[in-house]
Amino acid sequence: MMETCVKDLSVPVSVIVAESGRRGRRRQVARRLRIAGTVLTVAAIAFAGANAGLPLISAGPRTGANVGPADRTRPLSASPATPTAPTTPTAPTAPSRSPDPDLSSSPDPSAAGDRWQQFPLPAAPQLGSAAASRTGSATGSPVDFTTYSVLKDLEKLMPTYRNRFTQGAVFRTDRPGEGSTVHLDYTDEAGPVALELSLHHSKVPFPAGGASPDPDLAPFRCGTNSGTSDNDEQGCLSGYRPDGSWEMVAVNDAQVPGLFGYRVVIWRPDGTILDFTEYSGTVSSKGDPIRSGRYRPPLDLTFWRSVTESPIWTPYLHA
Repeated sequence: MMETCVKDLSVPVSVIVAESGRRGRRRQVARRLRIAGTVLTVAAIAFAGANAGLPLISAGPRTGANVGPADRTRPLSASPATPTAPTTPTAPTAPSRSPDPDLSSSPDPSAAGDRWQQFPLPAAPQLGSAAASRTGSATGSPVDFTTYSVLKDLEKLMPTYRNRFTQGAVFRTDRPGEGSTVHLDYTDEAGPVALELSLHHSKVPFPAGGASPDPDLAPFRCGTNSGTSDNDEQGCLSGYRPDGSWEMVAVNDAQVPGLFGYRVVIWRPDGTILDFTEYSGTVSSKGDPIRSGRYRPPLDLTFWRSVTESPIWTPYLHA
């Protein structure tokens, strides 16, 4: 069921590229106007690379059958010639599908006063619930964002693959120094990859009245490929979700040079930021990248969005 829902949600890469390019051009125009002293601002949509796209494919982890050397030469937007049926993790509850956003009618920031810039990707299938989290008591008291608690909730979201999660090596990226960051490894037939899950509170006030955050002042931003991962695909989109939170999705190797990854960031109106990244390799105890030979991370982007967007993280506070 999860597989069917996610396949139905796939968006043509050409549509994403066209939408991102259109928003990027408006952003450049608005920057010139802002420098000239006008009051015009634009939405924080950045798309690096004119021909890159965000991969939206089947649900769940990839198996060893499609992560070998041949996969490294496959464009991110291309489909395998003879695709194998993906294995879909068993969710605690059947995922529900929200209506697909109409990209052609997304708000025009320059015409609408930079208000309510809709996130330009369909909603990912929902995994888990706040009630399923390790809330600590029947009253739903908050729980600290620790390795143990996060690991247990990931196992709830993906019970079929619960034995694939282990504690990983600690390494530093550009995450804020304050807050909590959990490092895990996810290991399948192709070897381990690093997962970096961070929760912290923004020092920048959440935008009021549906205004889009200033990209120069936002507590996180799109990264730029390091060029050392043998993967030139990159992309970055952001916008408001239906629940009023702000989401950014980035595809690049900006966090750990040499390790290509999918990054999903959720900025809630209360200031809480969930910043989850999965990589295509792992790191040594010294923080050096260890490549696995994968072209992409094992959990596809749509499924990784489902993990990050899950209500299961609602009761968490940073340690």
